[in-house]
Amino acid sequence: MFTKAIKSILFFSPVMICTISVAQVRQNNNDKDNSKVVSDSVKLDTIIPVKEKLEFIVEHSSEDEIHNRKKRMTYLLRKAHVTYGDMVIDADYIELNWDTGDVYAEGKRDSIGNIIEKTKFTQGQQEILQDAFKVNFKTRVGIAYNIRMTQDEGVIIADKAKRVNDSVMLLKRADFTTDTYFKEGKDTRPDYLLRAREGKMIKKPAGNTLITGPINMYIYDVPTPLALPFGYIPAMGAKRAAGILMPRPGERTNLGFFIEDLGFYIPFGDNFDLKLSGDVYTKGSWALRGESTYKKRYKYNGTFSASVENRLTGIKGITDGANAFSKQNLFGITWSHTQDPKANPFLLFNANVNFSSAKYFRQSVRNQYINTGQVFTNNVNSSINLTKNFENAPLTAQLSMSHSQNYNTGQVNVSFPKLNLNMSRVFPFAKKNMPKEGLLQNLGLTYALQAGNEVNTTDKDLFTDKMWKEQMRMGANHKIGLQTGVTLANYFPLTLSSDYNEVWGDNRLIKRYNNVNNRVEDTTLKGFNSYRTFNFNASLSTNIYGTYINPNKNATILGVQHVITPTIGYSFTPDFQDPSWGYYKSYQGRNQEEIWYNQYQNSLYGVSVPGLTNSLNFGISNNLEMKIRDEDDSKGFKKIKIFEYLRFTSAYNFSAEEFKLSPININGMTSLFDRKVNVQFSSSVNPYEIRRYINADGREVSERVDNIGLKHLRISNVTLGTGYTFDNSTFGGARFEAKNYKRKGTVRDENFYYDNDNYAHYAIPWSLTANLSYNYSKGTERKGNSTASVAMNGKISPTPYWAISANATYDFITNEITYVRFGFERDLRSFTFSFNWTPMGTYKSYDFFIGIKASILQDLKYNERSRLNY
Repeated sequence: MFTKAIKSILFFSPVMICTISVAQVRQNNNDKDNSKVVSDSVKLDTIIPVKEKLEFIVEHSSEDEIHNRKKRMTYLLRKAHVTYGDMVIDADYIELNWDTGDVYAEGKRDSIGNIIEKTKFTQGQQEILQDAFKVNFKTRVGIAYNIRMTQDEGVIIADKAKRVNDSVMLLKRADFTTDTYFKEGKDTRPDYLLRAREGKMIKKPAGNTLITGPINMYIYDVPTPLALPFGYIPAMGAKRAAGILMPRPGERTNLGFFIEDLGFYIPFGDNFDLKLSGDVYTKGSWALRGESTYKKRYKYNGTFSASVENRLTGIKGITDGANAFSKQNLFGITWSHTQDPKANPFLLFNANVNFSSAKYFRQSVRNQYINTGQVFTNNVNSSINLTKNFENAPLTAQLSMSHSQNYNTGQVNVSFPKLNLNMSRVFPFAKKNMPKEGLLQNLGLTYALQAGNEVNTTDKDLFTDKMWKEQMRMGANHKIGLQTGVTLANYFPLTLSSDYNEVWGDNRLIKRYNNVNNRVEDTTLKGFNSYRTFNFNASLSTNIYGTYINPNKNATILGVQHVITPTIGYSFTPDFQDPSWGYYKSYQGRNQEEIWYNQYQNSLYGVSVPGLTNSLNFGISNNLEMKIRDEDDSKGFKKIKIFEYLRFTSAYNFSAEEFKLSPININGMTSLFDRKVNVQFSSSVNPYEIRRYINADGREVSERVDNIGLKHLRISNVTLGTGYTFDNSTFGGARFEAKNYKRKGTVRDENFYYDNDNYAHYAIPWSLTANLSYNYSKGTERKGNSTASVAMNGKISPTPYWAISANATYDFITNEITYVRFGFERDLRSFTFSFNWTPMGTYKSYDFFIGIKASILQDLKYNERSRLNY
C-alpha cells in the first residue's frame, strides 16, 4: 500500500506544477527617491547604507548601556529593548549606529559561545526569533541568522533570511512544518518538515505566502522520495483564502481512471464562501459539486451543498450479466439554516433540506456514503419554516414548506407554502385575576387554520406537467375547539370537549360505471367545495393508591406502592355518511346495485368523512414501585420502579354492526439495573373467534367471527425494544485518578502517568452499545411472522492515539450477520490515519486515508478506496 501511495503522489506532481511558481525580488532604481537597488545579485550579508533621517524616535532600555560619541554608536547590554515605530527588538546585546540607522542584535550566549536565548523581532503581529540579525531603520532592509517564525498553523525555520522591505523576505535553506509539539516548544525536533534550498515569503493583507524552489519532505530528519519541483503555501495566517483544490487520482474497474475533487475555493468577504469541485472518469462518468457556508454573528448561520452526477458502468450494448450497461443521473441537495433566537424572538426562520434522487446515496460514483452509513437511509425529510409570534396576542403564524421521500418505493410528498395559524386557549367567561370556577368559567376556546398545497407523486413525475396539472391538491381546514372541566366529589376530574371542523377543497370526485368498458370511471371536478363535521367527547378519571408498609424495619423490602389510574370516556360523532348530509353520492354498479362513495375523499384535509361513532373508551394505567433498604444511600433506602407504566386500553362502539369491542392494547415500560436499562413493550390482544375451513380450491381459509370469549383471546402483535451502553464504569472497575501519580510523561507520552516503578498508567476508554428489537405479528393465519435483531456498536482507545470501532447487526430469525463494519483511526502527531472496512453485506468496501492534519496542507494526503461491487 505504501508503494501505491508513492506512485499516486508522483502521479500527482505534474498537477502541482500548474499552480506553483518561484518568484524573485527585483526593485528598480529610482534616482528621485534615493532608494537603493535590490536585485538577485545582491549578497544576503550586504546592506547598503543611505543618508536619511529617521522617521520615528528610537526608544531604548537595558541593564547597562555605552555611548561612543566618536564612533557615534550606542551599545545596549543585557535585557536590551528597542522600539522604533511598529518595530520592537528584544535581545541580550544591541548596537545602534546614529548616522546610518543600522541596528545589530544578538542573543544571549553561554560560556563557550553558543546562543542559549534568541533575539526577538516583532512588527505588528509578526514575531521572529533568531540568533542574530542586522536591520536598517531607514530602509527597513535586514539580515537574520537561524530564524524561527510562527505562521498560523505552521513554523518556518531558515538558516539565513534577508528582509527586503516590509512585505518581502528572502530565505536560505527554509524548513516548514505544522508539528504542534514543535510549534509549542514541547519538542526540539519536528516529526516532519518540508525543506527547500531557497524561498521567499510575501506579506499580504490576507496573510503571508511562502514560495519555494524544489521542495522535499523529511520525516524525523530522514529525506523521503516525496518531492515536488515547486512549493506554494498561500495565505498563512489568513482565516480563508482563494485557491485551487488539489485533486486525487486513481482507478476503479467499473469507472476507469479518475481524478476526483478537482476544484476551486473562493471566499466572499467574512461571511460567505464557495467551494466548487468535480470528478472525471475515463469511462464517461462525471460529477459536479458546489458547497457553501455562511455565518453572520448573532444573526444566522448555515450550509448549502448541491451535487449532480452522471454514472456510467458496464459496456454499451450489453444488457445482461456483470458487464451490463447502466446509466444513472443522480442529484442531491442539502441546506441547513439556523437563526439565532436572540436576533428576533418574534420572527424565526429555519431550514433543514435533504432532497435527492432515490438512488443517490446507494449509486453515487463515490463510496463515502458507505462509511457514513447513509447507504442504508430509506426515508428523508425536509422542512423550511418561517414563524411569527405576536407579542400581545395569543396567536402564532407559520409559513412552511416540507418534503418527505421514500427511497424504496420512490414516493415523494411535497407540501408547498403552507400556512398554519394557531390561537392558544383563551377563557372568554373567566374573571380576570380570579380563580376559575364551574363549567362556564373553565370553558376554553382554541382555533387553528391550515391552508396549503400538496403533491403526492413519484421521483419520475416530480416537477413534470403531470404533477402540476393532475396531482396537486389545494385546501384549507378550520378547527374550533371547546373544552371545559370540573372535579366531581373532589376525586373525579371530568373533562368535556367538542371540536368543529370545516374543510375547504379545490376538487370533488364524481364516479360512474361505464357499461361499455365494464369499469368505474372517476371524474374530478375542479372548483371550490366544502364540508363540515363536529364531535363530542367526555372523560372521567381518578387515582387509586395502594400502599403496603413492612412493619419489620430491618427487612430488605420496606414497602410497596401501587397507583391505579382508571379512565372512562365517551365519544360521539354523527353519521356524516348518511345521504342527508350530502357528503356521500352513489352510482349504479355492474349489477345495478347502488354504491355509495365519498365525493370529498381526494380533498387535501379531512380525507374521509367520519361515520357514526358512539363508543365507550376505557383503560387502566398502573405504576408499581418498591422501597428497599440501601445502606449506601444517605436516606437509608432507595426506590425501585417495577413498572414505570403498564396500560390496558380498549373501546366499545355501540353503533358498530359487528366487532363492537376493539382489541385490547397493552403497553408498558420498566427499567433494570438501577434504571440504567429501559425496556419498552407493547402488545395487542384480540378477543374474537377465528374459524378455519377448506374452500373449494382445497386451501385453508381463516376468518374472524363476531364471537367474544376468554377461550378466543390471542396475541396478534408484540413489540419489544431495549438497549444499553456498557463503558468503563459499568462493572465498577477501579477509577483512574491522576492525583495518585507524581510524574507525567512528556511530548507524545504526556497522556500517561508513571508510578514509582516507572510503569505507565492510562485509563482506556471503551464503550459497547447493544440495541435489541423484536416484533411478532399474527393475523388470522395459524403462523405469525417475527423479526428480531441486535445492533452492536463498540469503540475502544487502547492508547490515547488509537481509536478502534466496530458495528455489526445480527438477525436472529435468519441467523445471519447482516452488516459488519470496522474502523481504525490513529493520531500520528502531525498526520492522521484512518482505515474503514466493510467486509460483508451489499456494500463491501474499504477506505484508507493518511494526510497532514493542518488545514493549510490538507491537500497533501493519500486516499485509497476500494472498487465497489454494485
